[in-house]
Amino acid sequence: MELILLRHADTESGASFADDSLRPLTSRGRQVQEQVARELHRRGFNPDVILSSPRLRAEQTAWITAQVLPGDVTVVEVPELDGGYAVEDLLKRLQNYLDCQRLCCTGHEPDVTFWTNALLATDQMQVPGFSKSGVASIQFEREPVVHSGRLNYFYTADDLLL
Repeated sequence: MELILLRHADTESGASFADDSLRPLTSRGRQVQEQVARELHRRGFNPDVILSSPRLRAEQTAWITAQVLPGDVTVVEVPELDGGYAVEDLLKRLQNYLDCQRLCCTGHEPDVTFWTNALLATDQMQVPGFSKSGVASIQFEREPVVHSGRLNYFYTADDLLL
């Protein structure tokens, strides 16, 4: 299985939102995410399913990404991507998607960095941190297990849009 971890795109300032989970993407964030998704697709990105945090900014990132891809890519909201969950909780949720060849998870910092580094084999380079619209792909021989993945790629939005 290939597991792709994607950080949400740029968001509106939290100062104007009493509920952080309702912060939407900025218009620039939507535009950048669409361009990132197009470039990822050009490079072979085509997940079977996109799982998303229930926070609005992650959902919007997931839907923008899904709409750029050909066919009907399903977006599913899952609480384990909301933030603050242990990698074991994420892995338990992923058990429901073992029939997928490629699975994308859209979430938040610092979780996506922590999960990526926890899933990489100990001989793999650790990723430094996800920027907005940053993405990493981890390949597993079978199902995702801690310290067993191989890093396929790690891109910032700038890497993809140059």
